[in-house]
Amino acid sequence: MAHQAIYRKWRPTVFEDIVGQRHITQTLKNQIINNKISHAYLFCGTRGTGKTTCAKVLSRAVNCLHPVNGSPCNECEVCKGILDGSIMDVKEIDAASNNGVDNIREIRDDVRYVSANTKYTVYIIDEVHMLSSGAFNALLKTLEEPPENVIFILATTEAHKLPQTILSRCQRFDFKRIRPEDIILRMKEIARGDGLKISDDGYAMLARLADGSMRDGLSVLERVLSAADGEITAETIENVLGISDDEQVFSITDAVISGDINKILSIIDAVVSDGKDLKVFADSVIARLRDLLIISVSGSADELLDYSPDTLVRLKGQCSRITFEKISNAIRVLCAAQSDAKWVKAPRVIFELAFIKLARPDIDSSPDALLDRLTTVERQLGAGVQTASVPPDLERRLADLEHRMESGEKIVVKEKPKKKEPPPVRLYNPIPREQLTADHPIVKIVRNWDNLARIIINSAPYLVAVFAKRAVTADADGIIMIFTRDEKFLYELAVSKRDEIIEKFRRASRSEYTVKLAYRDDLGDAADINFWSLPEGENADEEPSNADPLDELAAKFPSIVENADEGEFLSYTPDGADYAQSSIDDAPDEDDASEEFLDIGEMKSGGMVSDESEDN
Repeated sequence: MAHQAIYRKWRPTVFEDIVGQRHITQTLKNQIINNKISHAYLFCGTRGTGKTTCAKVLSRAVNCLHPVNGSPCNECEVCKGILDGSIMDVKEIDAASNNGVDNIREIRDDVRYVSANTKYTVYIIDEVHMLSSGAFNALLKTLEEPPENVIFILATTEAHKLPQTILSRCQRFDFKRIRPEDIILRMKEIARGDGLKISDDGYAMLARLADGSMRDGLSVLERVLSAADGEITAETIENVLGISDDEQVFSITDAVISGDINKILSIIDAVVSDGKDLKVFADSVIARLRDLLIISVSGSADELLDYSPDTLVRLKGQCSRITFEKISNAIRVLCAAQSDAKWVKAPRVIFELAFIKLARPDIDSSPDALLDRLTTVERQLGAGVQTASVPPDLERRLADLEHRMESGEKIVVKEKPKKKEPPPVRLYNPIPREQLTADHPIVKIVRNWDNLARIIINSAPYLVAVFAKRAVTADADGIIMIFTRDEKFLYELAVSKRDEIIEKFRRASRSEYTVKLAYRDDLGDAADINFWSLPEGENADEEPSNADPLDELAAKFPSIVENADEGEFLSYTPDGADYAQSSIDDAPDEDDASEEFLDIGEMKSGGMVSDESEDN
């Protein structure tokens, strides 16, 4: 016979064996005894709490020929036929793989037929929240008014995903998470039946790892049985599953509280060396912090936490040395580290950094870390501890402030004078009319704008769309580039590159003027100034002593002047060869000392001299 998993082998067959759900099983038994069976049930709850098991027991109980106090006898031919699958009137459907409209239509067509061997035809639809919206709509009418011989049992872990129209047509039962003591009691029954040896701390560890799910706890037990020899203890479970032992969790929590970074790094190194997963270790630390959180805020921690008296005493000792704010910050930091560790190849660094931040909140600038540091200082001041991080007169000032507040004195906080912000840049700062002449520097720049734009485009080709054929005007601050409303994209691109544009403009124009950006309709008449018809200035006839020859060349031949970066020389040759200037030696070679000349015959054969020139 093939091996059968423990959770399948020990699946409850009667209502009394279902663990931790007495509020549901007793109600179902009463309905069967009083013959008040509903046509549709909805079983909700987390995984491994007994939803499908309860549905199977109910399907046999409503059809059992000899029910025992509302539970199936499992001995009659109907119960045996349902158990071995020979009776097809109980149909279990997985909605995760049969979630279409056609699957529900088949059910709608099948319910018209009378049951072959049983009193009721039972449809168990597991993970019903996976049905499509069309499938839910196809199920509505049948679910509301099914034939008298049909019962629907819907099971789901996510009841909030079901339409309200489905929820209103079912009797809803919510399955609770199973308590650790109930899990331990059931595991002892299984261990007794299979002849297993499990210590008390082993039972406690299994119940804690089950996390409210009986099936998960039995799956962990089976995994441990496959690798363990002899008695199963908490240490055996830790070694098989690769989880950190309780002492390591206690040690790193102590190190975080005391700020011992060396100890933190050594513990993490030991965890990695033992082949344990740092994510699982962080889970254990988060669970421990949760226990400390409960102890710090609840007066009934002994009832809420399932620990031995010695462990509880040790936990309370740790809790007395850590603040609520530090616990809260530690949980957030470790949860964030677990999320970040999924995307890196070296998760060890992420967890080491997280634990170091917890031990040294002074290097963490997050609001939670700052609150942790403030709370620590308050606690130290309250205990009369003088720390190096607290100024010597801080305690005196706090005491004086507290005394003044107790005496009813009104405390007025003087606001610091606000720093004067620089005035905003005006969109258009006009040049006085008497100064707006042809020899004004900004006017010269406007007239030379095409050359400047070409220079900027050569150095930044990705700005060609911004500068190409761009209309400009000017004011006292500099150049204003004009855009239309249809050029919103180009305007936003220019805004994002404004600093770079200003820098390149100043280098090209050799001025300190700036560049502003504006829409045409925002400038009004300022956009229509004709800078080519301005009158000449008083010094128009005088030749400027500091005129730049390159500027004169650019004005006369704008099409041939190009920009060259400083310190860079470009040479262009027809065949693409790069001819670099070589250095001239102080003493030339002998072969180069004499010059070579061509006689008149060689020149004539080369076409360099004509016959007429020879005659002359």
